[in-house]
Amino acid sequence: MTEQAARIDWIDFAKGVAIILVVLGHAIDGLNPLCKFIYVFHMPFFFVTAGFLLNLNKWGGVYKSFEMKLVKRLLLPYYLAELLWYPIWFIVCHKAGHLQYLWYWCKIDPLDAFAAIFIGNNNESDLILGQLWFLPALLFAEIIFVALYNRLKKIDWKIFLAAIFFASIGFNVMLPMGIDIAFVSQIFILAGILIRKNNFVDKISLISCVVLMLMVAFAFCFNGHVSMTFRRYGDPILFYMGGLSGTMLLMKISTLMTRGKIFSLISSCGRQSMMILVLHPIIANVLYEIIARTTNFAPEDFFKEPSIILAVTMTSILIPLFIARRFGKLPVLRVFCT
Repeated sequence: MTEQAARIDWIDFAKGVAIILVVLGHAIDGLNPLCKFIYVFHMPFFFVTAGFLLNLNKWGGVYKSFEMKLVKRLLLPYYLAELLWYPIWFIVCHKAGHLQYLWYWCKIDPLDAFAAIFIGNNNESDLILGQLWFLPALLFAEIIFVALYNRLKKIDWKIFLAAIFFASIGFNVMLPMGIDIAFVSQIFILAGILIRKNNFVDKISLISCVVLMLMVAFAFCFNGHVSMTFRRYGDPILFYMGGLSGTMLLMKISTLMTRGKIFSLISSCGRQSMMILVLHPIIANVLYEIIARTTNFAPEDFFKEPSIILAVTMTSILIPLFIARRFGKLPVLRVFCT
């Protein structure tokens, strides 16, 4: 196995762990400490990984081509998923009143829901597939970073770093399509580039792992409940410390997991993270509806009952994997598959 192949393998594994944590985080009560722990680093991880995989040698100075690549990779799946699901949601949820137990889809106004597709999570509660806020936010995060790099790095790298720092901490206004989140994520993008350039992951020792775990624990204990979706960052230093230390720890662990069936399955989750991201709330809502109609569990207990949490998490991961493997080459589904 070449070094490049090994890098791709462990990144897929790390992405698989992260997307599983996304699904699990959505299945757990927000007051659960595990949910708070997951949110410390699971979304920062994806922004750091985007920086890790960003090829500045290729895209520096080729801005329009870079934009088109991102539109195809991120914005097309976002609009396709939202627009395809909207009429189904309108008939099944708004008209028939079904599938209401995850994000109370039946209570969303149809006009607000349609407008939210083009506004993004500026009003996240009205975005039907609310988890897809991440796709336009990541698109703008990468575009902003490359734009700053192309314009400032050749002038003075110190000016470039200052611009990244200011962009990350200087925007407190909620903007459409998660553009403000894209600014906040600039430090994560930069960190990903530096991690790869300096081979930091391979240099992490056992003592460094302990230090990283303590940093994650410190951010978990002393910062509030972080949610990039709702722009809840808490203390900026603790926010970035928790996100970066948790990400580097996950990356290091992933480099050690290089074989076996578990590695293969979780790596498949990483490769099909887009499909899982798109489908998991739909699958979860169907399962919640079935549970509500066939058992005595009250809907308010769905996010507290371990058996339901486990069932929803596993089902919401395995079904998208099956769909991707069996039908991923179909024209529409191919957009969401790697």
